[in-house]
Amino acid sequence: MAASLECRLLCASVSAYSIQNDGTVAHAQPYFDAIRFAQEPTATVAGGNGINACLVGTNADGVIVGLRGTLPPASPNHEQTIRDWMNDLNAELIHGGGLPGLVHEGFWDSLDSLWPWLLPEVQRQLGNGGEGRHLYITGHSKGAALANLAAMRLKIEKGIDATVVTYAGPHPGNEDFAAAYIKLINSTRFEYADDIVPHLPPSLAFRHMFASIPFMEPYVHRLDLDYSSVGTLQYIEQDGSIVDDSATLRFTRFESLARLIVTLRFDQIVADHACRCGAGYMNGVCPTGVCP
Repeated sequence: MAASLECRLLCASVSAYSIQNDGTVAHAQPYFDAIRFAQEPTATVAGGNGINACLVGTNADGVIVGLRGTLPPASPNHEQTIRDWMNDLNAELIHGGGLPGLVHEGFWDSLDSLWPWLLPEVQRQLGNGGEGRHLYITGHSKGAALANLAAMRLKIEKGIDATVVTYAGPHPGNEDFAAAYIKLINSTRFEYADDIVPHLPPSLAFRHMFASIPFMEPYVHRLDLDYSSVGTLQYIEQDGSIVDDSATLRFTRFESLARLIVTLRFDQIVADHACRCGAGYMNGVCPTGVCP
């Protein structure tokens, strides 16, 4: 069975982790072949020590922008990895250019470092296909938040429409940003089981739920109140089934995550964030057609 559009975009998100420091894309399999790029995608790295990266390529769906997530701890360049994680922790809310509301400072800085290359490359590949070629923006983890910001920036600055599909994304901005985003951007977000990243930086509801856990209270109260998720939720259950958002689902997710935190099951929380073959995101979005 052929992979779905959402599966191809997940594979593009995974492939963004294979962008090399020289701006080439290693063909990490089976993900790269599943995207079916018509030709070799272009890519770039930017920011301090090359902590930010994205690829742009074209397939039968249209032009795909894949933004790289936070480098994993196992990455060989430890300084680069530490700088990337520190950037994620730069969670002040700031004005992002002409975007409405407030956005995550570290994520905005990451997107801004890529923008001088990203914007003209998107315009070039959209133009190569003639009128009607569609733009898709995707990413996993930090890359998901950058995808949200990029779509808004393209729309507001250049009038370019994009469909956004993200995986395991943290919150890109505050509630005012989210309210404007939902009016302008066709966006879907996939979140899996007890992955904690989609709850961070914390929203007001998260703070209320987790402030009662003694060792978390000092941390959740340090951060701003009104971070918010964006896009339509597609939640992946542990069995791989996908369900829509609901008040019951939100309560159940908080309850399950709180139980894991209290019992120090951080290994499970970390594992639920992974996007490789055999992990929850890939099992839910790409049940057939990609992984052996």
